Amino acid sequence: MFAIRSFMARIATGGMLGLSLTFSTVVTAQEPTAVPPAPVSETETQSGPTLDVLTSIAESTSPTLTQAAAEVQAARGRAYQAGLYPNPVASGGAMQLGGRDSQYFGQLSQEIVTKHKLQLSEAAACREVFQAEYRFVRTRFDLLTNTRQGYYAVLAGQKRVDVLRQLVGIANKSQAAATRLQDAGEGTRGDLLLFQIELEKAEVALQNADARLAAALQQLTASLGAPDMELQRVEGDLRVSLTPFAEQVVVDSYIPYNADISVAEQDVDRNRLLLKRAQVEPFPNITVNAGYLRQYVGNDNIAILNLSAPLPLWNKNQGNINASAANVTKASANVATVRNGIAKQMAAARGRYRAADQLVVRYEEKIIPLAQESVKLIQTAFAQGQFDFLRLLQAQRALVESQLGYIEALETRWTAAAELAGLAQVEDFP
Repeated sequence: MFAIRSFMARIATGGMLGLSLTFSTVVTAQEPTAVPPAPVSETETQSGPTLDVLTSIAESTSPTLTQAAAEVQAARGRAYQAGLYPNPVASGGAMQLGGRDSQYFGQLSQEIVTKHKLQLSEAAACREVFQAEYRFVRTRFDLLTNTRQGYYAVLAGQKRVDVLRQLVGIANKSQAAATRLQDAGEGTRGDLLLFQIELEKAEVALQNADARLAAALQQLTASLGAPDMELQRVEGDLRVSLTPFAEQVVVDSYIPYNADISVAEQDVDRNRLLLKRAQVEPFPNITVNAGYLRQYVGNDNIAILNLSAPLPLWNKNQGNINASAANVTKASANVATVRNGIAKQMAAARGRYRAADQLVVRYEEKIIPLAQESVKLIQTAFAQGQFDFLRLLQAQRALVESQLGYIEALETRWTAAAELAGLAQVEDFP
């Protein structure tokens, strides 16, 4: 048994301490510290794109952003069209064809728009242009939020795979050592089965982490608008300080003034203009007809001039005026509804951020250091024959689970921060 202990102690010391390098240094949220990275394969040493690079790709390839920009142009076209004056109408013909009584005429008619109806229609359409521009801003920040969250999901997935890959390596070494000791008659079948179980569990966890990472990479490229993009890894650090960002955004009762609120406010102005437009609709437009008539009898040249206008006796646009007034009330209330919705989203994201941040700090200051100290103490005692290997195995498992929990908490904190940045429409992140 002493041979087993001494051999396993060397494996545990060389292997698990290597594993703890992944996050072995306690890092405060205020000042990230460089930590030696976990060993990776040759293909994984290739540097991937940073968040800034991925953001640039998203802004240049995203079809949703292209659609939003096209909608702005369409709204501008509609606003321009709304202010155009009606075209004149040309008409002509013969009152009578052939003979001495033949008459021929030609005339132009022009509708004269009164009460600044065209200006009001154009002003209302211009508010739709402003709304389209604000929706473009919102679409862009939605794209940035999805890109940021996808990026940090991939970055966390990479760290998770790195930790589990080392765990599999250690489990393989432990199982191989137990097999050799059993073959030499110095180990038991029970010890070997324990190592095999740990290896199976580690391999399954690694396979799951690989699957999650592959899915995260595909989701990220889809968010960029480039699903066919060959993306293997990303470059970055999960432990970058978020303190300046938190001081700016993670504040109780803070409700950002973002594009959604601007869209709602512009809708109020648009409906007020449409109400004014509905109120002046009963004032009739005047149609002027002017022309020339040639009459062969008497060789007469006759000028034609007449005016026409509808009489608003029964239809005074009462229904549309009432509907427009109701739309003003509805749009005004919608501003508060949008603001309340943003406040609700901010509160939820703020809660997730703070919970994750507290967990990250606890992992950095307490859990991981305690798990590392426990492994070191038990390794020393194990080498001296004071503990059995199961005790050491439990301590090592606790350290790995702490590191995986730390990565999970970091990922949750980043995704919540990205959501908060999207709601507050923060350009520079983090």
